[in-house]
Amino acid sequence: MTPRLITILTFVIGLGLFSYSLTLPYYKDQKAADDLLNRSYDIDKQEYYKQEAELRTSKTRFMDLGTGIAIASGTILLFLLLTNTRTFADFQNLKTLNKLTTFVSANLVWLLLIPGTFWYYTFRGGRGDYPPFADSIGIPIFTSIPLFLFSLIPLNIFILLTTLKTNLPTKLFVKADTYNRPAILWEVFFGFWLLINLLCFVGFVVDGDHISILVNLFFTFVLLTLRAGQISKYKQTTKNACL
Repeated sequence: MTPRLITILTFVIGLGLFSYSLTLPYYKDQKAADDLLNRSYDIDKQEYYKQEAELRTSKTRFMDLGTGIAIASGTILLFLLLTNTRTFADFQNLKTLNKLTTFVSANLVWLLLIPGTFWYYTFRGGRGDYPPFADSIGIPIFTSIPLFLFSLIPLNIFILLTTLKTNLPTKLFVKADTYNRPAILWEVFFGFWLLINLLCFVGFVVDGDHISILVNLFFTFVLLTLRAGQISKYKQTTKNACL
């Protein structure tokens, strides 16, 4: 199977899960759910959440997972088409971004988390995920904005430090000619961050956090770019030493 075929099939699975979710009701007993909603201010909050969870169907789970899978696979498919990647062997020919493009695009894409937060909470609020006594969705939205803006500082420091003395662009999946201690340490370093990124990706897909999925996938490419920039130094060093 080719990468494109795998992503297409995954995309279809995501659409299938989403379509199935549309056939399900939100609650097993709508009358009981309406009665619980009317009594929401009169009963203990923990009791409300317990009863509400018992009444809910799997509609929102399938909806979140389905849209998450569809958006993730659709984004990857678009990347494969734009880079003309047809086979797994073609991954060896993929190129990284240059330093300036990496820096600018990382900042711009990171800022997408701001409208993404608006969409996340308004979408869930609109479908009734939050009880009437819950705090306004404006609170998590507007507390997230300064956090995202402040996070640009460590993000830019990270990018600047990991692009020092590197030659970009280069091949995205470049390997060192000889894996000495520094090269191994860089592989471990970026492997750690790619693992963290992967765990976040799985969480975003399961949760149906649409914009965060896009941002996460882009930063997967950024991390691979930064890794390639560091590893390519040792490839060049080895070649120069041979000369």
